[in-house]
Amino acid sequence: MTASGPGTGSEPPEPPDPFEPFEAPERSVAIRGVAIVGIVIVIGALLLPSATRAPLTVLTSGSATTTTISGSATTTTSPSHSTSTTAAAPAPATIHVLVANATSVNGVAGAVTSFLEGKDFGTLTAANSLVKLTATEVFPVSAAEVPAAAEVASVLGLPQASIQAAGAKPPVASSGSASVVVIAGADLAARFATTTTTARG
Repeated sequence: MTASGPGTGSEPPEPPDPFEPFEAPERSVAIRGVAIVGIVIVIGALLLPSATRAPLTVLTSGSATTTTISGSATTTTSPSHSTSTTAAAPAPATIHVLVANATSVNGVAGAVTSFLEGKDFGTLTAANSLVKLTATEVFPVSAAEVPAAAEVASVLGLPQASIQAAGAKPPVASSGSASVVVIAGADLAARFATTTTTARG
């Protein structure tokens, strides 16, 4: 019996290594490089439109906040706040009103004065106007008294057009300490007159 030793041709061939790569290492590296380049190209193609796209503006309903989206950057702009306040009407007790009768009807100025007293206005003694008017005119004695004149006109149911320019001289002998002068015309006479005789006040 002949023993088989190393190096003899009677030994069976070794089985192939299952982990041995099927391709040469150089070819495998080349394929991976091409794959990486392809991935880079795809990513670049996806990012390019967003970089060149026009900014997108988002307006939020009910607010004045504007959000601008450009590429990957987002900018939010908040508007400056401006507050406008309307001056409160002055208290009637702080308004001193002189009513002058500009009609030929008796008692108009006195009746209007009593009406304003009932509304808590400060009043002066009723007087006569130096002119006759159809439509009542309301004179603020200064620019500071324009709100007061507007309040008096509103209480008397007069239009804004009845309020005269601030500082304009009312047609009376003297306005005394009045802050507002009402020259009562025929429109107020129709509402406040008590008689139809010609008289002062």
